[in-house]
Amino acid sequence: MGVELGGAIKNVLAIAAGISDGLGYGANARAAIITRGLAEIIRLGQKMGAKSETLMGLSGVGDLVLTCTDDQSRNRRLGLAIGQGKTLEVAVEEIGQAVEGIKSSQSIGLLAKNADIDMPICQHVYQIIHEGLPASQAVSALLQRELKSEF
Repeated sequence: MGVELGGAIKNVLAIAAGISDGLGYGANARAAIITRGLAEIIRLGQKMGAKSETLMGLSGVGDLVLTCTDDQSRNRRLGLAIGQGKTLEVAVEEIGQAVEGIKSSQSIGLLAKNADIDMPICQHVYQIIHEGLPASQAVSALLQRELKSEF
C-alpha cells in the first residue's frame, strides 16, 4: 500500500514543487513542499494501512525527493511550465510524454476525501490543473493556512 500511494502522490507533489520553482520561490519553498507533502503522504498512508517504514524509505521519501528535484521528472517539468505561465495543454505537448500526476491528482483527491484526510498541497494542484486556479492564488491560499501540527 505504501509503495502504491507514495508512487502516486509523489507525482502530484512534484507538480507542486515545479510550480513553486517556476514561480521563482527557490529551494526553501521546494523543501517545504517536500516536507509538508511527505506529511500528506503519511497521513493518507496511515489511514489506508501503509507501513510507516515504507513511506520513510526509498519508495516513499526517497522517490519523493528525487521526483520533486530532478530536472528529468515529467511531473516537475509540468509544474515548472505552469509556474512560468504556460497552459496545461502547451506544457504537456512540450513534455511529449505521459505526466502521471495529472490523473493521479484526481484519484488522490477522492481517496483523501473518502478517508477524511487533509491534503492541501495535493488539493491545490488538482485545482490548478483541473479547475484553472491560478498558481499564484494557490500559493497564497497555502501560505494563509492556519498553523497546525503536520501529523
